[in-house]
Amino acid sequence: MNKYQIIHDELLKKINDGKYPEDAKLPSDFALMNRYHVARETSRKAVAMLVDEGYVMRIKGRGTFVINQNRYSFPISHVESYRELAARLNLNERTQLDAISDKDVPLVFDYGEQVPLPATEIVRIRYLDNEPVIIDRDYVLKDVVPEIKSLSASLSLFELFEQKLGLVISYAKKTITIETANTLDRQLMSLTEPMSIVVIRSETFLNDGRIISFTESRHRGDRFKSVEFSRRH
Repeated sequence: MNKYQIIHDELLKKINDGKYPEDAKLPSDFALMNRYHVARETSRKAVAMLVDEGYVMRIKGRGTFVINQNRYSFPISHVESYRELAARLNLNERTQLDAISDKDVPLVFDYGEQVPLPATEIVRIRYLDNEPVIIDRDYVLKDVVPEIKSLSASLSLFELFEQKLGLVISYAKKTITIETANTLDRQLMSLTEPMSIVVIRSETFLNDGRIISFTESRHRGDRFKSVEFSRRH
């Protein structure tokens, strides 16, 4: 294992174990260099990984601090399943399958077709720390996958597409809006007060250019954040 990965993993364990609680300052780059006997570039890379994953933030002139972990970091620019995300971020999660039924793709996706698109609708509720925080509605097009009768909670749709059906996912287009939680949101997420919901609607494409699915992912606003890495040049 690379040294930067070892440093990253040990710091992350201390964050998850509460040894570095919210607002705690991490050791400086030089302190990590001396502790692990590595170059500064190595220690900075380890901390940069934690920044990209949403665990810490760097404040110029002050240091690196642990941020609120009650919010999960959702990477908008990545194309990965929820299970892949949960495994990568070591989330305490579980998924409840709410319903599978035949339904046309809702017009809210604005797919431009003059006729309805038949699909299989799959509704799942995502729990973090035993709290319902995400409602996922996937619409898998029947002209690509004619029928889905059941789906194990341990199997993601991406695993079904790629490992079971031999399809290759290429990219996704995503749109993000802020909406008010509706009656069903409040019911499924056990919300007792009005709340804003982060809604991510996406279209997932195969490597041959076909759309395989549309997804509406509704996130509790008070538990959502997105951390992205941007470079000017």
